[in-house]
Amino acid sequence: MTTNNIYASIFLTNLGKYVEGYLIGKWITLSTAINWKEELESIDVKDGTDYEEFFITDFESNANIKINEYISISELEEMAEKIEELNNTIDSDIFKAILTCASDFDEAYNVAINGDYIYYSDVNDEADLGHALVDEGFFNNIDEKIKMYLDYESIGRDYMINVNGSFSDNGFIALY
Repeated sequence: MTTNNIYASIFLTNLGKYVEGYLIGKWITLSTAINWKEELESIDVKDGTDYEEFFITDFESNANIKINEYISISELEEMAEKIEELNNTIDSDIFKAILTCASDFDEAYNVAINGDYIYYSDVNDEADLGHALVDEGFFNNIDEKIKMYLDYESIGRDYMINVNGSFSDNGFIALY
């Protein structure tokens, strides 16, 4: 469904080696296909050794997903599942817009999966938003002769003030 998939990558780091002054780690793009035991062993993190712990020293995402440095493997697996589900159900641009209003990834995921949003593509400012609202019939049907007298910018601004909404790179998103 999406043209460019949502992704998140982490730099998985051996904590014990890091404390000793060595940066031993690797970049991993989150996926449900990851064998975490193998990935941890590849950076010398193994049970029963001096190096049993890991942490995340860096992360990147094309959707501005934030990842805590001490996130657990189970949380990473859950995030990977959610990202793959999102890539199969929602346009990545819409999800990125939802993230601009949501408090974190989990809230954005729930909003996206439940459809608790309204998205206006190609709406870049308050005047565009006002036009979209009037054209959509937000104020019932307004006679075409009256529309030229409307203050679309004020309509858009008032709507934006009264919803949990934000302009994104290519539209306006409101969560409810």
